[in-house]
Amino acid sequence: MAALTLLFTWVATAAPIKQVPEGGRAIPVVQKGIVCGPVGGGWSLSSDGRSIRPPSKEAGEFARTLDLKVAEEAEQCASSQELVTVIATGAFPNIDAAGTTFFPDEGRIELKGQRLQDVPVAWSVPAKNEQEAAREGLDVCLNPSTGGRQSECTVPLTPGLPSDAALYWVPPHGKRGPEVTTYDANGTLVPPESFLIRPGRVVLTRPLVQSSGVDLSKGPGRVVVSHPEAVASVDCAPARCEIADGAIAIRNVPSGADAQVTLRLRLVPRVQIARGDSFDSAVSVTLPVLACPLTAVEDTVLRDVAEPALVVRLGPACGHDPQGLLWTVNGERAEVGRVVKVPDGIYVLLRTAGTSARQITISAASSPLERTVVASTTAKTLPLPYPRANLELPNHGSVDFIPTNRPALVQVAGSGAQGRFALHPMEGAYRVITQDNTTLVRGDTTAGGFVALRFGYRVPSLPGELATMDLALVDERVQRAVREASVPTNVANLIEFVCTGKDGVDQTIGPSSSYRIDYAKRHTCRVIIHRERLTPEEGIQEIVLRIDVTKPDGSTRGESHVEQRMLLRPGGEARVIPIQGNLGQFDRIMVQVVHVADESRYALSATDRSGLPSAQWTAIVEGGFLRLYATGAVPAGLYRVTQPSGQLTLNFGVLSRLVLLNNEGQERLVGIEIGLMGLGLIPQSSNIHFPPTLAVVGGLGLRVPIGTGAAVGVQAWIAHEFRGDITRDLKAGEDPNTTDLRVPSSKWSFMFGPSISIGNVGFNL
Repeated sequence: MAALTLLFTWVATAAPIKQVPEGGRAIPVVQKGIVCGPVGGGWSLSSDGRSIRPPSKEAGEFARTLDLKVAEEAEQCASSQELVTVIATGAFPNIDAAGTTFFPDEGRIELKGQRLQDVPVAWSVPAKNEQEAAREGLDVCLNPSTGGRQSECTVPLTPGLPSDAALYWVPPHGKRGPEVTTYDANGTLVPPESFLIRPGRVVLTRPLVQSSGVDLSKGPGRVVVSHPEAVASVDCAPARCEIADGAIAIRNVPSGADAQVTLRLRLVPRVQIARGDSFDSAVSVTLPVLACPLTAVEDTVLRDVAEPALVVRLGPACGHDPQGLLWTVNGERAEVGRVVKVPDGIYVLLRTAGTSARQITISAASSPLERTVVASTTAKTLPLPYPRANLELPNHGSVDFIPTNRPALVQVAGSGAQGRFALHPMEGAYRVITQDNTTLVRGDTTAGGFVALRFGYRVPSLPGELATMDLALVDERVQRAVREASVPTNVANLIEFVCTGKDGVDQTIGPSSSYRIDYAKRHTCRVIIHRERLTPEEGIQEIVLRIDVTKPDGSTRGESHVEQRMLLRPGGEARVIPIQGNLGQFDRIMVQVVHVADESRYALSATDRSGLPSAQWTAIVEGGFLRLYATGAVPAGLYRVTQPSGQLTLNFGVLSRLVLLNNEGQERLVGIEIGLMGLGLIPQSSNIHFPPTLAVVGGLGLRVPIGTGAAVGVQAWIAHEFRGDITRDLKAGEDPNTTDLRVPSSKWSFMFGPSISIGNVGFNL
């Protein structure tokens, strides 16, 4: 606005200029007032004092330019400051517009016509905007050609002018401007538009299309042309293009990695473009599409997957908002899921309908209406690897089911080079727990039957939140049972062996240790099964409880025997099982508990197969220190030490035996024996004849048990024999009638020898 104000001020204050060809008729100088004379330089003032006639060319020396003072009245001439400049120009040229050629790029115009010497050519370009002001210039034809009927003259202009720049000729030695009024030789006023030069041909020498490609990375395509004013029409089918803001705007560019746009431009009339020695009025140029750099991220483009997603990366210089673009995959619409901007580009997650093709084309268009493809790429698809999961109970080994009472560690393989599988929860079947970079799964307590684990496919190398986004969902190919996991627990914590002590207080007997039960409290012993101690994480326990009572002689009390197979569920009440039977002294109570080795029930370690947990309790009923009992003894080969000595072949009797007992109720080896014994039941083969007899024996005996109620031993007895006389055989030469064959002997004797005893009937003291 300031520049326009100065221009109008200059126009208002500049002295008016009136020009007329030399030798022409008089022209008016002022409409009112007078010209203050006199005038010189070959100029002549008319009688009315308002008009002036230019000098003729034959007048010799004359003033071509003259400043005249004008006033309202003659009396004011001395003080008037108002001036009017008059110019005597050369003869007007005769320009052949049809033969004139304008070269705006080279900055020249080739004039044809007559009287071209010293003819100036002025040009002007209006202001386009506030940043680019109006331009104008002027140059003169100095050396026109003189041959032929018409002269030719090349006038240099400023290079790079628009093809529609306004061109004017100026009379020789004249001026041009808003303050200039021009008259012809007849004194007729010449309108300004009469000086306009309309070249018969405008020749463009610079390439019309200045862009090397159609750049779609910042928005709609824009192709710069050197002379947009010279383009009458443009066509770029199948795309759509139009002239806008001095360039060609291109929309609806077709997709494809090698997309191109062919521009067909038709120039306005009289404008041509030079192609060597020929000239064309139309231009055809094929330009590549310079779209946003687009690549598909490796391992994210999958095939044969229901409702997958893929990730693409736009170049960091791309000026489009991915959310505002129309994305397609093989022509099918894709939705933008997430956008993450990082220094190396813009990552976009696209959710698609899936494909079975081995290669896909991914395109992004500017809008649903224009459908100008601003980015496009092709990518090979990969088959989604199927997950292979392994479930493991920590410290207990692998399991082939989903436990409902405790979490199981999930280890997944088969996820490919960069992809990883993440376990997904399934409502009503199982839930997922993440702890310290480990994944655990636990079935719902109300779930049952079979289910396949569901995994989400992810690529952890993606930036930001895309690293945790699922690109596909896939189910494991096998189905797993959802049930309770039973982990063998320490049965010593579940089973309690209790007996009442001498003080009347219950005593808990520890496993693997011996306990002595007061004889009077022998019927208070019981086994308590604490099902309430079983935790839900341990699951159902299947055990076998065995109770055996053994007598001191090793025989079993059948009425006390218990053997039960039990299923223990967590949270049940305690169960009490008493030790049955009429327990005796030194009876041994043995309680055994073992797990049932059922791999279908228990989660057993694959590396530690030492056995399932078991426990055993032992208790002995207290008894006396001595045992008095009767037993049948069969001494074989007793040797009678007292004279007459000899071997007693077969003996049989009943003994009473008193022996010390150890803590286990077992007899000591040596005991005191008293009894009745039949001796010498079979005659011996010797010259001394011991008659069979009954004897009372007493002494010491050493016996070793060999079975239930049986023992072998050695004894040393003193015996009192209830017998007849001991006789001998008749010796040679003795008279049987006179010889006394009795052998003198005492009824008391000492004898020893081995024996076998059977039976053990007595009591403890």
